[in-house]
Amino acid sequence: MEPIRTIHVGLGAWGSNWATSVLAGHPEVDVLAYVDRDSATVARMQQRLGLPPERFFPSLEAAMAAVDAEAVIVALPIALHAPIAWQALEAGKHVVVEKPFTENLQEARDLVALAEARGLVLAVSQNYRFYPAPQMAAQLTRGAYLGRLASVNVDFRRNAFAERSSNLKIPHPLLRDMAIHHYDLMRLVIGEDPVEVSARTWNPPGSPYEMHPAGAMVFSFPSGVHVSYRGSWVDFGPQTPWGGDWKMDFEKGSITWTSRGDQPWPMKRDTVQIRRPNATMEEVALPEMRFHDRAGTLAAFAQAIRTGTEPLHFPSGRNNVMTLAIAEAALQSSLNGGAPVRLDSL
Repeated sequence: MEPIRTIHVGLGAWGSNWATSVLAGHPEVDVLAYVDRDSATVARMQQRLGLPPERFFPSLEAAMAAVDAEAVIVALPIALHAPIAWQALEAGKHVVVEKPFTENLQEARDLVALAEARGLVLAVSQNYRFYPAPQMAAQLTRGAYLGRLASVNVDFRRNAFAERSSNLKIPHPLLRDMAIHHYDLMRLVIGEDPVEVSARTWNPPGSPYEMHPAGAMVFSFPSGVHVSYRGSWVDFGPQTPWGGDWKMDFEKGSITWTSRGDQPWPMKRDTVQIRRPNATMEEVALPEMRFHDRAGTLAAFAQAIRTGTEPLHFPSGRNNVMTLAIAEAALQSSLNGGAPVRLDSL
């Protein structure tokens, strides 16, 4: 089966990582052209990728005029997601865009409407979906393996001081940039969308961040499930995997899990454990996955284009509007002293 012919837009810090770590050698996509308007960046990436200058273009318009691509990958700063995705969709190209989807909900809804009107696939790279632990947790929850779900606790802890974090100046580094992964995983594993969120955030003394890197949130779901979330970029305690530490309490026991299974060192391997009342912890065997993380997003994107149907756990633009809405609700709540915000008000 032929790979999907693509144009990759954005060769900055994260976009270049896409080019070298994800796209290079991925069997489901063939990158025909790369786009970046910065000549120094282009020269550097030509050397790193070992490609001739004619594969690089200063604009998406120029690239689309030069190559016969089916799809566009957008790995740009968030302010450029909507205009570049719109341009690609208008030209009849399928699109996958980095998270967060867009700067605001109206942009996201407009893009979804355009993609559906044109019969095109629009996806958002919610790459944390493509790991075995959250997929297994979702399967166990929906199969009522331990009965009905009652509550969920999620902890995310990183230490920007030790990691020399590069996100010190970005707006809302926890609520919009990082926790959006965890909002999306909540929806995946619980199998429904929250109706209300309350959030409080703060900037601890000595923090190198310009905006609040720490916070606590409570999410209410229509089934009566409540999720308690704590996150921080400036925590000196034991660091969690990027997917966070999860504890899910059911009628007949609990499930704990962590996720980032593509990494070689133990703290980032996926694990799922089950504990029943008066019983020892049981390790759940996880299935092998051919593609993890962003490679998983790309494989699902290619499948959706080829078949015209969305594979399981597919992060479509339409589906991702709710994840973006949760981020917006959390931000509104935090700016109003933690006052609850209903999702249907957005």
